Amino acid sequence: MNPIQTATAYHLMAAEDLRETRINRHSRWYDDRWFFDNLTPGHDAAASTIRWDFIMPDGSKFVDPKWAILLDAHRRLVWSLIVDPRQRHRYKPGSMGKLSRRVLYLARWMGKSGYAHFGALDTCAFDQYLDNLLIDKQNKANLNAVYLMEHLALPVSLGYQAPVLAKAGIPVPGSAPWHGMTAFEVAKQLAGREQGYVPPVPDPIFLHIMTSALCMLDAAEDIILQARHFADTKDLQVAEKHAPDRKHLRDRMNSLTDACLILIQGLSGIRVSELLGLQASDTPLAQNALPDCIKIEPSASGLHEIFYLSGHIYKTTKTPRPATWVTGLRPVGSDHLPVPVKAISVIERLYAPWRTRRNINELIVGFSRTKSLTKDVKAHTLSWVNRCQRRFFVRSGVKDWTVTSHQWRKSFAQYVIRSDSCMLPVLREHFKHISMAMTEQGYINADPELKQILDDAAVQSTVSLIGEMIAGRKNVSGALSGKLKETANQLGRSLDNRPEDDRRRDIEELVRTSGIRAHDIRWGKTSLGTCLFRQGTGNCTIGCSARWVISAPLWSAARPDLCWECQNLVLDETHLPFWKDRRAKLQDDLKTATTNDDFALAQLCKQRLEQCIMVLNKLETTEAAAAENNNPG
Repeated sequence: MNPIQTATAYHLMAAEDLRETRINRHSRWYDDRWFFDNLTPGHDAAASTIRWDFIMPDGSKFVDPKWAILLDAHRRLVWSLIVDPRQRHRYKPGSMGKLSRRVLYLARWMGKSGYAHFGALDTCAFDQYLDNLLIDKQNKANLNAVYLMEHLALPVSLGYQAPVLAKAGIPVPGSAPWHGMTAFEVAKQLAGREQGYVPPVPDPIFLHIMTSALCMLDAAEDIILQARHFADTKDLQVAEKHAPDRKHLRDRMNSLTDACLILIQGLSGIRVSELLGLQASDTPLAQNALPDCIKIEPSASGLHEIFYLSGHIYKTTKTPRPATWVTGLRPVGSDHLPVPVKAISVIERLYAPWRTRRNINELIVGFSRTKSLTKDVKAHTLSWVNRCQRRFFVRSGVKDWTVTSHQWRKSFAQYVIRSDSCMLPVLREHFKHISMAMTEQGYINADPELKQILDDAAVQSTVSLIGEMIAGRKNVSGALSGKLKETANQLGRSLDNRPEDDRRRDIEELVRTSGIRAHDIRWGKTSLGTCLFRQGTGNCTIGCSARWVISAPLWSAARPDLCWECQNLVLDETHLPFWKDRRAKLQDDLKTATTNDDFALAQLCKQRLEQCIMVLNKLETTEAAAAENNNPG
């Protein structure tokens, strides 16, 4: 069973009790390597392996007896990060390769610098670590914050895990590294520039490649027929040897596969892991039949049929969980198939004979040899998808752009927002993002045109809020509520006899000149409040050198325990469900922490419960006042 599911506290056990202890079905505690079962498609074994037998600076191995104390500390640190993380979600099996590289860098530096255990690390040592990192990486061409953060994450995690390691009797640093700053905050200071950005595919290239891929899809039935005819030959090796068009058929199959991969990702926006996790149908698929992973449901109006793609999410979740994505619609009575649906059907039927021969279920497969048609197919990896898509770019005459599978997701997001600026919440749900910040900051804000579209949407949200207050349909609480109500009352008196369009136009002019923008703050799927953001304000921008030019909340920092007392936060009755649910969850967490004698977690829960109660008191007072105003008798 996966250790991330069992969560056994091996890091707290005595060394002699760990001699023959299995941490999972693959590995023992003292093995040179720890192997984990990786449930995410598209990754090789190295991505889910922790190596302990790497070479130290003096030429010895880290598993040699001379490093026993340091090795034991690192093993316990890693296992505590897997089963009892204090800073972030538990590491997934697919992240073990990354964690292994972080261990290698920290352990080699400690060995070279003469630090025998974590307790020897202090403020000076961590500053020395930064100096060593910059010297070590000074010739790196793209020394950005994201690259540096990889080497800073584990020392920061060590600071958070110190109480856990102390329980195990492991010496720990006397203070948190770099005064408690996050790895990314330190990395930004070192790199002197913002986080690296994966750009979308430029519009002209996007349109050219999509046109080429659609032309390839038009030839799909002929290629499938040729492939089926070849595969039905009893002796494939003889057929391949004497078939003069063998190479031509393989090239056409490659081209069609590449086109389908691009069309599925570019027109559905799914991640490459989600693409590689799709399963083929249980029975052979007829030409006009739908794959098992595609379902049709009627729209709310009953006038259209909506196509849903069924698969699994592997990112932002501890274990794979089922999910669906909208992939198109058609009028009721039509036989039209959306392009992503057709591409999925084509790639399933193209390789059906080879899948049957190998008895494999993955939808996205390819031949295991470069040129042969006789060898078995296999489920391929993320790097294979990238190679296929780049191959299609070259074949289509685009040689000056290096595409990666994630760029299609960026392009998809931008086309959605350009079509309708109100689609940001819908896009977040489609992408299965944890927060709106992930969608807006990662996929939208780098495009000036889209930033303007989103600003216009924020203006309209602000106009609607003030308009509802003027009309008496909304009561709000918060630091700005008094000023907002006063402004609404003044506007209400001055606009009382004006036509509705004129009233809205005047309110919009006021909003644009004031610089106030209303943003819905969502945590999970629920709204915790409305941020009336103004440049240079907000708890989320404190400590940010660019706070006077930031035009929207700093979403990467926004969270309930920071926003609850921010002067920009405005609350109304629609936000009650979030804070009530948060209170209930914190009460449960407090009981668990108290039962487990986890003093630090208990104190944190108590602090956040107090915040919840204060917010709920404000909201319930506002709700009672609204009820009294609506029922004056």
